Amino acid sequence: MLADGIKPTSGFGIGVERLTRFLCGLGSVWEASSALRFRGVYSP
Repeated sequence: MLADGIKPTSGFGIGVERLTRFLCGLGSVWEASSALRFRGVYSP
């Protein structure tokens, strides 16, 4: 029943950017991001 809450789990999730960073040996997660970033341009 939902009133009892969620049962404890031992799940694991690393994310695509963090996995790419680890495999490529990059220094930061933002270097592995697929989103383009430009200096001075801010997105909402």
